[in-house]
Amino acid sequence: MKKIVKLSLIMILTIMCFAGAVYAASSCNISLVTAKTEYSKNEEINVDVKISNIESERGFIALEAVLEYDKTSLTLVKMQGQNEWSNPIKDLSYNEATGKLVIDKNGLAKSDEVILKLTFKANENSKDTTTITLKDIKASDATTPTQVATATKSIKITTPIIPVDPTDPEPEPTPNPDTKPNQPQNPNTNTNTNTNNNKDNTISTDKMPKTGTNTEFVIGGIAVILVAGIIFGIKSRKMN
Repeated sequence: MKKIVKLSLIMILTIMCFAGAVYAASSCNISLVTAKTEYSKNEEINVDVKISNIESERGFIALEAVLEYDKTSLTLVKMQGQNEWSNPIKDLSYNEATGKLVIDKNGLAKSDEVILKLTFKANENSKDTTTITLKDIKASDATTPTQVATATKSIKITTPIIPVDPTDPEPEPTPNPDTKPNQPQNPNTNTNTNTNNNKDNTISTDKMPKTGTNTEFVIGGIAVILVAGIIFGIKSRKMN
């Protein structure tokens, strides 16, 4: 009888110990990591979401957060889970309007690792500096959620410089609208000038005698002689 009572007490104490078991407080850090801090417009930007400094007896299996970024400067291209963490699915585990996302792991995260990769594209009208933020982060070890500090990443966006090809010809200068085009020369001016210059300098510039009057005088004299001869001939016939 005593043995039965003793075994019963041991079992009760064991159940009480398991029922009263409390896991120690868990904690971790979430950070945003990029390959560089400066990107050009229209360039893709890969952001790694990394979990580190894990303090948990079990390890973390799920994470919830709100993603914020300037949509005039960046376009979210895709989100991919890493190291067996799930992909956020639009309208299911990712709300585009609020930015809230939830992912979980096929297993437990117990050491530092990248859990999510965010891919953005810098817009043409991007600001010089833009910020990507994960806030309201909660990590879960399947018992109680753990509040995690906000993670922020500042990125500088620059305009790419297009190199000049030395083999390209220089562009034509832009005409000034205030400048009048060259007036064409009058062809008659050159013609007259050349004509005057080509005149024969050997021709005398003195007045030539008027030959019309002398010719008339000679013809008139001949006519008088002929008439006189005719008259003289007629008179000689009459006399004979």
